[in-house]
Amino acid sequence: MAIRVICGSCGSKIDAKDELRGQTRRCPKCRQPILIEPAAQPQAPKPQPVKAEQSQARPANAAATAPNAASAAAAPATEGLKMRRLRPDDLYFVVGSDKLVAYWKSGEGWMLNVGNGFSQVKRSPGLIPDLGEFVLAEGRVAQTDNGRRLKAMRFWSLTGRGVLLALGRSETEILEKAQFPTVPNGSQKRFILDQIRKLYFRDFTDDALEVVEFLTSFDSHSQSVGTFDD
Repeated sequence: MAIRVICGSCGSKIDAKDELRGQTRRCPKCRQPILIEPAAQPQAPKPQPVKAEQSQARPANAAATAPNAASAAAAPATEGLKMRRLRPDDLYFVVGSDKLVAYWKSGEGWMLNVGNGFSQVKRSPGLIPDLGEFVLAEGRVAQTDNGRRLKAMRFWSLTGRGVLLALGRSETEILEKAQFPTVPNGSQKRFILDQIRKLYFRDFTDDALEVVEFLTSFDSHSQSVGTFDD
């Protein structure tokens, strides 16, 4: 059963699969995030007539229930989607449509692609791309019996003019821009995997066959792969 969704940015009418209900996807026309209409809440039963002496009665938990319901209704659809911090052991990449734009290096900050290699963003702020649609990739690294190994990856959309200028202002400001999960395309996944292999030894991905398969596949349309513990 299809769900009719209207893009709030361009007004396009989209028929989404029922199993996507409650998830965020990108509009195929304008590429802006769209929340697929969440499942309808069951209607409360109609109140039954009560005797006059009971009309003033109030459930003991009414005071607690009302504020909770109001809070749930006011909660933004994107709550909980943002990354909270840069973990020193994890991997972070910013990738565009034609190249890997930047990666984060613990202790040195964001490293920017300057054409012939990578340099600290603070050294070349004028080379930060101003236009385009980008993906922020987060790779979870865990300590195993064989050393540090890649375990999972997930991806976030970075859109809007000048969105990457946040890289030059602070290390973590870019996280505030990454509010919606997204699906990287095949080229973006290849850029990320190539950079991982340049930065780390081959064994780094030995325990991450699922992640490697995802990054080398053009068919997967998932927003994450592997398991995150947060």
